[in-house]
Amino acid sequence: MSTTSLDARTTTREAGRSLYDRLLAAIPVIVVAISIIVLYAVEAWLRKTPWLFSDEAEWTQISRSIAHTGRAARRGQPIYFKSLYAYMIAPAWWIHSTATAYAVIKYLNVIVMTTAAIPTYLLARMLVTKRSAFIVAVLAVLIPGMSYGSSIVIEVLAYPWYALCSWLIVRAVISKRRLDLGLAVGASIVAGFVRWPQFSTVAIAFAITAGVLWLIGPRGRAMRSSWSKADYVGAIALFYGALILFNRIILQHEPIWQLSTQYWKGRMVNLGLQAAFAFTVGLGILPVIGGFAALRVKERSDDPRYRAFAAYLGASIFCLGLYTAVKAAYLSTVFATLTEERNLIYLSPLLLIGTAIVFESGRISKWLVAGATALVLLLVLHEPFQLLFPYYEAPGFAIMALPTRNWHWTVQDLRFVLLGVLLLSLLALRFRRVAAVATAALVLGGGWMLADEIYMTHGIVGISNEFRARLPTKLDWVDADVHGRPVTYLGQEITDSNVVLMTEFWNRSIKHVESLDGSELGPGPDPVPNVVSSDGLLDTLDTPYVLADEGVDLQAKVVDSWANMRLYKRTGPWKLLDALQQVYADGWAPGWSTYTYFKPGQHGVLQLSIGRDGYTGPTDAEHPTGHATIIVGKAVLHDGAMAVGRDYEVKHLLVRNGQSQVVDFPVRQTPVRIVVKILGTIHVGNDQRNLGAQVGFKFIPK
Repeated sequence: MSTTSLDARTTTREAGRSLYDRLLAAIPVIVVAISIIVLYAVEAWLRKTPWLFSDEAEWTQISRSIAHTGRAARRGQPIYFKSLYAYMIAPAWWIHSTATAYAVIKYLNVIVMTTAAIPTYLLARMLVTKRSAFIVAVLAVLIPGMSYGSSIVIEVLAYPWYALCSWLIVRAVISKRRLDLGLAVGASIVAGFVRWPQFSTVAIAFAITAGVLWLIGPRGRAMRSSWSKADYVGAIALFYGALILFNRIILQHEPIWQLSTQYWKGRMVNLGLQAAFAFTVGLGILPVIGGFAALRVKERSDDPRYRAFAAYLGASIFCLGLYTAVKAAYLSTVFATLTEERNLIYLSPLLLIGTAIVFESGRISKWLVAGATALVLLLVLHEPFQLLFPYYEAPGFAIMALPTRNWHWTVQDLRFVLLGVLLLSLLALRFRRVAAVATAALVLGGGWMLADEIYMTHGIVGISNEFRARLPTKLDWVDADVHGRPVTYLGQEITDSNVVLMTEFWNRSIKHVESLDGSELGPGPDPVPNVVSSDGLLDTLDTPYVLADEGVDLQAKVVDSWANMRLYKRTGPWKLLDALQQVYADGWAPGWSTYTYFKPGQHGVLQLSIGRDGYTGPTDAEHPTGHATIIVGKAVLHDGAMAVGRDYEVKHLLVRNGQSQVVDFPVRQTPVRIVVKILGTIHVGNDQRNLGAQVGFKFIPK
């Protein structure tokens, strides 16, 4: 039975229904919608702090700047337009309480991301029955990618917007009305402002869809009816020539495309297939095979709505798949090798609709089913699993991490399970017209996706709450002390920037983040202040407060502290009290280290503790006794860097394994600087660092 006849019967039946009957019929829809929103709202409530740095930190910085200045910026430095998502969440930062603003953003995210069900339903309703359309809309917001909903990330707005564009584009190419075409074109343009450059694929898929429909439409058929074989050959050659020209003239100016397609084609294929594998696992395999099978359903070939959808589905699979492969290959050369499933989640509603079409169709293409099955087999048997948990780039693999983490399953066990799921999917397609089979496929498939989403969110909540445990009870303690006045964070030797970024998130008064040694503290600028005089004067600090981290002491008044952080209030120019270089957090130093005490006009004792208490093993060729050369003298500024002046004292010491000693150096007048150089470094256990000695410095004024 065609969808047109079903629509006619449904319309006739509904015409005689009372308003009361319609409200009763809407109750299940309302209950399901509220249940989904409540589920995701609870997940958002359970999450206590951001953790995905630098993504969440960047969108926070930009949206706060928009809220307070009207301009996009990171830590006060203007930045180019990145996404409408930052403008969507910006008003929340008008709320004075950071905790309340964060909660509002999380719940707003939940509502916005779940709205993807609406355009999904409207698109599905053009192609399948009302019941199937409702089921597809629900499944579209149960995918593993919905775990992004509690994070301050761009997918929250991008997912429903892609679904909206899909509905408008398919509707426009069917009706060809000016209003519909205008809405589709407008949504495609706005898509670029939602997520660039990925959503440039929306306009490209739109163009491909329109071109394919023209070729197979009356005008295209009329033109091709008079073609000879030579004309076909010429058309194909012209098409490929246009692609080459487009690639050379336009795409080669895009460095991501150029680098990936010219030098990393093999990596594109491998990483593209890995992303497809995670996506296929997350959807439970059946929607992927069903979606591909929907590309050619012969009995629907005369339906213009189906032809438009099939053309758009094929174009979207091609565009998003190619983009994902290119991006993953590029990132592997400049950042890290990632499984980029997060760039494929936008295909989920389309593949689910395609599967619904297949389940309502009498005959489907065995060749397409066989081809999709072969692809899934290739993925299951060949591609590696990404079992880090939670792995944000590929939420589809979370359901595979569940048995490996809790029941000690092996990778081989996982492959056997997926082969079983593949077999069940094929059986479901074969007997799809049996009501019990369709119901079982719906329950098992929906349960699979929801279990994946819940377990992925469980991991996100777990790591987020671990981060929360590392923060003070009063998260905005800096804001409470400074009453809105600006603060600069200043640190050095920072091995874990997460605490810094979380402190910045919860304390909006922190306007600048700097480090004395160039530690990476992005996103946003993280300048390095310079010591411009021998008394420790710093050149870039201009805020009335400085939040100094471990190892940074200032000549100023401490007004509050937490853990290793101290909040200083300016009493004059910002000056360092002392500075320590090349000493790790555990006290070990490599082949050299220095300490400078800046406060001038004092005399006393500079105390050095040095040894190797941390290594008690034998002294041998790999663990020789260290030879330390110690230089102590007046601290001077030389060529923009601190150094020891001309009059200095030199001392030589043996640094024996398992021993330590304390050496005092009289100081007649500060500032003073000590340099420790050690010949004969060692390795301790599995530590790969070259370790010279454990050192400690202290100036004791008289």
